[in-house]
Amino acid sequence: MTLEISRRRRLPDGRIETFVPMRNADGYFILADRAVDPQHNRAVNQFFLKDINAVIARLRRGGISIRMKGDLTGQPNLISASEVVISDTETVLDDPFASFDEWNSAVDDAAFGDL
Repeated sequence: MTLEISRRRRLPDGRIETFVPMRNADGYFILADRAVDPQHNRAVNQFFLKDINAVIARLRRGGISIRMKGDLTGQPNLISASEVVISDTETVLDDPFASFDEWNSAVDDAAFGDL
């Protein structure tokens, strides 16, 4: 299971822009707590988390914003936790036995063809 954080908005020209979390040069997600200071957009009032699960836990609690960047405009914004969508995506794996040649032979096809 992979957790993803995103926000979508419609641009004036009708295109849909998807915002994804930004990371700083050290690979940390950038967050701001509105309870600390109303000017949460200033760098001094922001904090950093490396683990995506910790970020998601903080977002689910609410009251914070996360710095995100749009995929079309490249615009960075602090997005409120209430506007963020957290989705669990599950990777569907193929049948591990299907790739083995010994499981897929003419003899097997003849033996199990009537099933």
